[in-house]
Amino acid sequence: MTPETSIEIREWLLALAATALLFVLPGWALLRRWAGAARCTLFEQLILGLGVGMALYPCLLLALDLLGLRAGPALGWALPLLALPLLLWSYRHPVARRRSWPTPGNALWSGTALLVTTGAVAGVRGLAVHGLEVPLWGDSVHHAMIAQLIVDHQGLFRSWQPYAALQTFTYHFGFHAHVAAIAWMTGIATPRAVVLTGQIANIAAVLALYPLAVQLGRSRWAGVIALLLAGLLAPMPMLYVHWGRYTQLAGQVMLPVAVYLAWRFLEAPRRHRVLLLITSVTFAGMVLTHYRIAIFALCFFPAVGLVCARGSWREWGARLGLLALLSGALAAPWLLRVLGGQLLVVLGSIVAASATRGAAAPGVDSLNVMGGPLFFLPAPVWYALPVALLWAVWRRKRALLAIALWWLLVLLLVNPQVLGLPGAGTLTNFAWLIAAYMPAGLIIGAMAGGLLKHTSRPAYLAALTLVTVGLAWWGGGQRLQQIDLATTAMVEPADLRAFEWIRRSTPADARFLVNGFFPNPGVVVGSDGGWWLPLLARRQTTLPPILYIAEQGPRPDYRLWVNALYAALHDLGITHPRTLAMLREREVTHVYLGQRGGTVGYSGGAQIIAPETLLGDPAFRLVYHEDQVWIFAIQPEGKDNGGL
Repeated sequence: MTPETSIEIREWLLALAATALLFVLPGWALLRRWAGAARCTLFEQLILGLGVGMALYPCLLLALDLLGLRAGPALGWALPLLALPLLLWSYRHPVARRRSWPTPGNALWSGTALLVTTGAVAGVRGLAVHGLEVPLWGDSVHHAMIAQLIVDHQGLFRSWQPYAALQTFTYHFGFHAHVAAIAWMTGIATPRAVVLTGQIANIAAVLALYPLAVQLGRSRWAGVIALLLAGLLAPMPMLYVHWGRYTQLAGQVMLPVAVYLAWRFLEAPRRHRVLLLITSVTFAGMVLTHYRIAIFALCFFPAVGLVCARGSWREWGARLGLLALLSGALAAPWLLRVLGGQLLVVLGSIVAASATRGAAAPGVDSLNVMGGPLFFLPAPVWYALPVALLWAVWRRKRALLAIALWWLLVLLLVNPQVLGLPGAGTLTNFAWLIAAYMPAGLIIGAMAGGLLKHTSRPAYLAALTLVTVGLAWWGGGQRLQQIDLATTAMVEPADLRAFEWIRRSTPADARFLVNGFFPNPGVVVGSDGGWWLPLLARRQTTLPPILYIAEQGPRPDYRLWVNALYAALHDLGITHPRTLAMLREREVTHVYLGQRGGTVGYSGGAQIIAPETLLGDPAFRLVYHEDQVWIFAIQPEGKDNGGL
């Protein structure tokens, strides 16, 4: 075993231990204050506790910010120290479980299958990021930057300095709070902590399906099948690592937990105040973690109300009102802060473009492309879904039909043009499709659990367990084969060496032009390691993180100002006198061309800065070259090229 591998294993174990202390233990202790938690299995309690704990942390960070406090690492250590005695106290008066299922023999075999499946889900996620120090693709740039700013400020912040010129922070921050907490507790560098926390969220997003699947299928096998499908047989959410789409992933850890708790609260014989509080915290934490997922969650309530509502509608309305009131009160301070950024303006422009079908409409349409459904779920899963729904209708499984209606409503919300309404592109089909593993796992798992829950012959159960183990082994191999870190990696080892040279050899106020392109007319994104310079080399660049379109910059027209430079690069070229004048006016001192050569996410060629172009122009002087990394100094106007 190499020293690098030993360090990776140590960091992975430290991150897992920190997750248990920071999130599982506090969430579990809070969950145990609800008497109904004792009727769940230990595994279900731990998973529900993880979801509650991950929601609790951003809520506490927001509360501290409102009080003007900066707890930093102290908050992370205080939570488990307070939670442990609370958890032990909850076991003084255990509540007898009232489940009549499964039989003891079935529990043994389903437990074995659950253990193997969970281990495989966790194992492949750990192996998938072997050797990855910096997270992948464009979303990871602002995720790592936000997490680093929380670490630096020991809490929430407003200014993005010294990493970017943005002056407001209105983005959802739950995942970044998780990263910062793990970084505080373990000492792991923030970019690596993003990778590890993202993979832990990937594991948790799969495991979070288990309690709800068990409840839907009235069988532990329902939970096992849901985990097997979502964690090992389907490409999602495993492939989230390619995009660094960690905020949605963290929100999807909380979503099934919030739905499970809300369902129990709505159907309980009486209003449980503790359950109301826990559910509200989970929903509020989800809002702070991912706005789209919180909107997805709202569609659950009309679906379950239409299909499963029992008793008085007035009582249902009262309980929903209490849940909305308390959840809203917990998240309201942050939602008010969102009004200070540009997010609502951006969303408004998308709605307006989709309504008027003006010049911006093609760009909006590109945001909402459906894509190939087989990329997100295998064909057998798509075929199994209607079969499972027909089975649910035949067996009158109202709860399963409510899940199906819920996700149908989400699909309609994502595609309002189907109903003749504006707003297509605000939520996106992509966001729905990469979350489709959840309803698929729940519905198919519940059907399988319903068919298997009465199976009691040891031979059948042993064969079923062996099949599960075999599928887990095969599915894990398939998931690892699909991982392609090289395609979406922006930062390569050659970039890291260049960053070290930049820190040593350039002044602190050096400013770098980096490769970028327009994925749509309104925004520029980076396309190689240069986008990471502010965080990893502590030098400013011409391209802020993509959230510059949703936050306030140092000037009212900041987004257009940033875009104007890249429009000139594309239309005129870097050596054109007007482009050079713009670079000098903006005090750009260097050009950085990364190891990936501006090709990450982009293959058009027209918007890539070629080193050959700069080598032959006297306005640029080569100062660093290793492998495919090139760094040029921009010469003062009128000065000849002096060479390397």
